[in-house]
Amino acid sequence: MTGRTEAPALAVLSRAPMRVSLAGGGTDLPSYAGQFGGRVLTMAIDRFVTVALQARSFNGSVTAAFEETQVTARVSDLHNAIARVALTRHGIHENLQVASFTDAPSGLGLGSSAAFGVALLAALATAEGRTTDRTQLAEEAGDLERIDLGRPVGKQDHYAAALGGVLTLEIARSGRVRPSPVVVPQPTMDYLCHRLLAFYAGQRRDAGAVLTAQAQSVSRGDHRTISRMHALAKLVAPMHAAITEGKVDDIGPLLDQQWQIKRELSPHVSTPTVDRLYRLAREHGADGGRLLGAGGGGCLLLSVQAGEQAPLRAVLTAAGAHEIPFVPFTAGADATALPLTTREHRRA
Repeated sequence: MTGRTEAPALAVLSRAPMRVSLAGGGTDLPSYAGQFGGRVLTMAIDRFVTVALQARSFNGSVTAAFEETQVTARVSDLHNAIARVALTRHGIHENLQVASFTDAPSGLGLGSSAAFGVALLAALATAEGRTTDRTQLAEEAGDLERIDLGRPVGKQDHYAAALGGVLTLEIARSGRVRPSPVVVPQPTMDYLCHRLLAFYAGQRRDAGAVLTAQAQSVSRGDHRTISRMHALAKLVAPMHAAITEGKVDDIGPLLDQQWQIKRELSPHVSTPTVDRLYRLAREHGADGGRLLGAGGGGCLLLSVQAGEQAPLRAVLTAAGAHEIPFVPFTAGADATALPLTTREHRRA
């Protein structure tokens, strides 16, 4: 796919799931994992980023419909940075139509940027007739952000989007990732489907500033920050045990422990709105929870005691929070191609 005359006449539809981080989030960042290694427990959910790609346009231009619609002559002029570097990496500079659709916008802490990158790369691989290993897909999508765009992001989101399911990720200091699927027994699956809830706190955030500050603190050897990151990493083992052994009543308190540690990392991790909603949740049936993503706003993940879901939903909805229903999603990224023309039957 290097230009208008060489682009295969294909339409591709791909999707990748978003994720909910269960433990160890932040220890996958290069600033920490590069020194100490990282460990994360994450879960793909049935909220997706879908990419539609048509490797042909009427006049050879590029039409892109993401959070804004843009028509331009060249890929290099695209405003969406991930799309711009992904398409350029694949030698695509013109003659393309591409759009994305999402169940939840960026800035909620669900890993939507990574899911978009993974879905777009899956679509490109399919359009080029390549079969791409999902681990390779995760690495390439991560490289787009870390290397091409210089963003201080870790490995968790891209692996969750590419592989799906519930995963533990062991990140070596070299950056090599060892993903391991987690076997979830039925009692835990019932809990994840019915007692683990997410609410949008009404404030989309840009995690870049929070992540950059955290990375700088770790890089300069700040003992306070590093000790809290160590504490987050240590919570992965008990969370893994709670999930695999069906000890679902341990999950909420473990989420709360993470949240209290994350709040100590920076005064910008939480907001007055988040604090108010979390306090309300704890007063109305939540036995723990945490803010998803780096902080500064986004989604509250709440563990709710059995039978308390309806009252908690009513209270948080009245307080202005918007629930984002989800269940675990066991599959990863996928893509399907549809030929736009059969060359032997094309009219002259």
